[in-house]
Amino acid sequence: MKEPKFKTDGLLLKGLLALSISATPMLTWAGAKPAEASLTTATPKVNAVATTAQRAQATTNTIKGVVKDAHGEPLIGVSVLVKGTGKGSVTNIDGEYTVAADGANPTLVFSYVGYQSQEVAVGNRRVVDVTMQDDSKVLGEVVVTAMGIMRKEKSLTYSTQKVKAEDLVKVQDPNVANTLEGKVSGVTITPSAGGAGGSSKIILRGNKSILGNSAILIVVDGVPMLNNTRGQIGSGSNVTYSGVGEGADPLSLINPDDIESINVLKGANASALYGSVAANGVVMITTKKGKEGKMAVSVSSNITFDTPLLTPEIQNTYGANYTQGSGLAADGWGGKIADIPEADRLLKYKPDSKIFPGYENVAHLRNYAKDDVAEFFRTGVTTNNSVSVSGGTEKIQTYFSIGNSHANGMIRNNAYNRNTMAFRQNYKLFDKLNVEVSANFVSTKTTNRPGGGTVFNPIYHTYVTPRNVDMDWYRNNYVHERGSWISKQAYYEADKNSGGVYKRETHDVRLEGPMQSWAYMEHSQNNPYWLINMHSSVQRENRFTGMMTAKYEIIKGLDFQARFNYILTNFNSEGKRYATNFTPQGVDPFGIYSLGWEKTQEFYTDYLLSYNKELTPDWSLSATAGYVGHTVRGENQSKYTAATYVHGMQEKPSTEVNFFDSRAGGSGSLNRTLSSNWDRAALVTAQVGWKDMVYVDGSYRVDWYRAFRQFRNRGTADHYGYFSLGANAIVSQLVKMPEWVSYLKYRASYSEVGNSIPNIVFATGVRDLEKGSTSVSPFGKFENPVPEKTKSFEMGIESSFFGSKLDFDFTFYNTISDNLYMIASNAAGKRVPVNSGKVRNRGFETTLAYNFKFAKDFTWRTQANFSFNDNTILNVATNPDGSDALVYNDIAGVRVNYLKGGRIGDMYVTDFRRKADGTFEMEDDGDGLLRETQVNKLYKKYVGNMNSKIQLGWSNTINYKDFQLFFLINGRIGGKVISLTEAYLDNLGLSKRTEQARLNAERNNLRTADGRLAMYLPDGSNRLIGVEEYYRSIGDNKNPSEYIYNATNFRMRELSLGYTFRNLLGQGRNLNLSFIGRNLFFIYKDAPVDPDVSLSTGNGMGAFEAFNMPSSRSYGFSLKLNL
Repeated sequence: MKEPKFKTDGLLLKGLLALSISATPMLTWAGAKPAEASLTTATPKVNAVATTAQRAQATTNTIKGVVKDAHGEPLIGVSVLVKGTGKGSVTNIDGEYTVAADGANPTLVFSYVGYQSQEVAVGNRRVVDVTMQDDSKVLGEVVVTAMGIMRKEKSLTYSTQKVKAEDLVKVQDPNVANTLEGKVSGVTITPSAGGAGGSSKIILRGNKSILGNSAILIVVDGVPMLNNTRGQIGSGSNVTYSGVGEGADPLSLINPDDIESINVLKGANASALYGSVAANGVVMITTKKGKEGKMAVSVSSNITFDTPLLTPEIQNTYGANYTQGSGLAADGWGGKIADIPEADRLLKYKPDSKIFPGYENVAHLRNYAKDDVAEFFRTGVTTNNSVSVSGGTEKIQTYFSIGNSHANGMIRNNAYNRNTMAFRQNYKLFDKLNVEVSANFVSTKTTNRPGGGTVFNPIYHTYVTPRNVDMDWYRNNYVHERGSWISKQAYYEADKNSGGVYKRETHDVRLEGPMQSWAYMEHSQNNPYWLINMHSSVQRENRFTGMMTAKYEIIKGLDFQARFNYILTNFNSEGKRYATNFTPQGVDPFGIYSLGWEKTQEFYTDYLLSYNKELTPDWSLSATAGYVGHTVRGENQSKYTAATYVHGMQEKPSTEVNFFDSRAGGSGSLNRTLSSNWDRAALVTAQVGWKDMVYVDGSYRVDWYRAFRQFRNRGTADHYGYFSLGANAIVSQLVKMPEWVSYLKYRASYSEVGNSIPNIVFATGVRDLEKGSTSVSPFGKFENPVPEKTKSFEMGIESSFFGSKLDFDFTFYNTISDNLYMIASNAAGKRVPVNSGKVRNRGFETTLAYNFKFAKDFTWRTQANFSFNDNTILNVATNPDGSDALVYNDIAGVRVNYLKGGRIGDMYVTDFRRKADGTFEMEDDGDGLLRETQVNKLYKKYVGNMNSKIQLGWSNTINYKDFQLFFLINGRIGGKVISLTEAYLDNLGLSKRTEQARLNAERNNLRTADGRLAMYLPDGSNRLIGVEEYYRSIGDNKNPSEYIYNATNFRMRELSLGYTFRNLLGQGRNLNLSFIGRNLFFIYKDAPVDPDVSLSTGNGMGAFEAFNMPSSRSYGFSLKLNL
């Protein structure tokens, strides 16, 4: 009779993880006979453990050996553990180890950074020598592919790139997407200006859709997730006015310490099994799970200090013009700050008497220069802490972790907090059934998320405040506790002469409450410290993910798997904005109160039947058929209203201010919407292998879309099929190669996948409840609705040379996206959806790595990746007459045109008027430059493309004994970035350029005919123009043509210098301490702003900067402890 094994460490783990307490005893003995089970439960546990220990003592053996690398060199510091115990050793300088092992046939586990872990059964041996294989090319490694299907890495016929856990957490970022930057070829990461926990846009191999979706698919443990960015704007025409503060995306809600690896499926070939949602590529995340053996505890903690990497250069010589009794100009075109007399430092004037009757404002000025920008930002602090417990038996393995990420931002009162909890348990039942259950909970809270734009953005008001305003005073005196102002209100009142008849009249109503203290009391001017302290927004998001997977072996080689995943997301927000904010239209009399609540439920299920068999010694077959179902349901409620109480009959004026209550705004101020979407799919995939040297595979998937059901009455199909084909050959095994060629594989594949049209009901109008009418749909007839289709071909090689010291990968791809969703217009002015766009992305990716070994304990691995992508628009929307429709997006004076023969991201502006010789035309009085106003000359000047064609990354890992140095340099070549900040600063006379021009004019006595400070026009005409007039002209936000910069840049992206204290707390219990840095400095850049950070991650908006939250330079310390 097989005697049951009792493990005290297993019992301890079960005690820690309450969720598994009830299930564990039953499952531990699953498969045992009833008699055995009853005998087991009748045996006292203490006796059983003691008996086991006695037997172990009787069979304890000492095992010795030497560990070497593939070149026969001994390895120092290799961890040697006895599997299932806490016993182990570490190799010495000669690669030697000695370990005491219990039991008749123990298993030793050998692990070392940069090498493939090995498990060796000892048997009767007392000497066990091991050769470690370089992990850079593990030929037999099994990787997770689409739908969670396991395949040998060498059998893949398409390009993927894997990033391991240690590469993700060397220098952590709250959003794990940002840690991929520079580490994966062909991947472009664009962070938003949303600060900690904000979104990042990931593009693989170029933009594929014009107006549709270009976002990648996020897959966690085989299950796709919605990849939406909260707060993302769809059009940029008003970005400078409304501003942007984009929130979280799925990757920002994942604890990086829970990730085992990330596998990037770059092309449609790799992700074809996911169908339409994966047309733009897939980022597959595999999370950690429990491992058999003694309970292991991992602790990770890091702290970084964050400062602005780059802020605008603002002049400190000139201030604003002012007049006692009249007020202060809102620009920097006045006299020198140092010339202001002490008597004028208190400037008294009366603001608009219709709003502030009888009030006299006192503006506090200064006559010395100070760096207000440096004073405004503070040193932010970001901490990441995580603890995980892992362990289990042969039948059950458990992983549990808790984590916290907290950031106090670089702006006062801005903070981000994320708490995570992950649980994952694997059961092996009856030797045929494997069950996995997991639960994950994430809770985030963001307070006063930063963003960009000009309205209510404290960064904007800090930058554009004239330098003679005393910000030291206003920093602490931003509010008058008791102020009063007038609000014009219309309400009903009884007409004394009409016997009880009420008439609606407009009256001035005096309001009282806290009032903004600022040098200005006029439109659009706000104290930045008032905005920081008297505005508050809190966003909370809770996400629960539960998954259960069961896999049953029907017969050897034939498995059936069922998987179910449920995601529940609750999001709520609350915004409070106190009265007396100055908007572009006037003053906000009551304040603003906003509430938001969203609930999203996502259901995912799939059923896979898989067959894996070695048919003959030469032939192997791997095949899978399955069904996928995915449903998303959402509900949204929102309120945005004046923060006052509105009487039900409106028979009284509203006198409450700052009424931050759900009753604010009266009836009808709450909006509610419902949404739903679904897709279904059937799929089949198969791979045939010959002698582990040649592989051929193919897949076919049929997708059903909800969006197409609205057209079924006219016979339009609601399902579409896609396929992929691929083949590879391990050339180094097929033919005899030179000895220096370690590995050579050639692969090629072709696929066609789709991308659904938007989930919009195109024929539905909007019902007006007040008027009782329904407006017609703004859309014209969608004549031929079909999915976008991406046809992709790729070919490449994977190779290793000189005993796997040198690795080289190369991939060429050609992708054509057809039937792209676009919007044209008809003669009636309606928006007509069409599927007529066509885009090609063509390029290549390459990775080159070399492993240097200078001595036994001195190694250096250097790796460079390079990618090039050329994007071309082959076709656009067509008008009814067959001509090309003009499809564009206007963003702050820039038109992003989508023209046949152009590229996605091409930008056009309206030029200044020029003479025949190309020089500027000036206004008759010399007051500035003239702009083109003729319709046929608007937006005709091409100024470049916002997307970089070339991406590069260079990473280095240097190990010397227990020291490790890692650094990553990455960059982009090409592309353009537009700084609206620089345009505003020039226009307002606040930039360093305007200061230098004025100082130069003073030194050289350059003046216009009427005595104004002048400069020479930069057009070669040798004509003078007023400095103020020139910069006001070019800085006009209607045309930022002079503020478009080359986006080429290289930077020190990551740096880590650490030391590992081995066996500090016992055998195999190591402590690693590191100094870490992120985004430390630019090695090269042309632009005055960070070209890699965008105001928005929306389509066609990757190049715009408008008073963004600056990107941060982070440096600090990291601790990792294994127990």
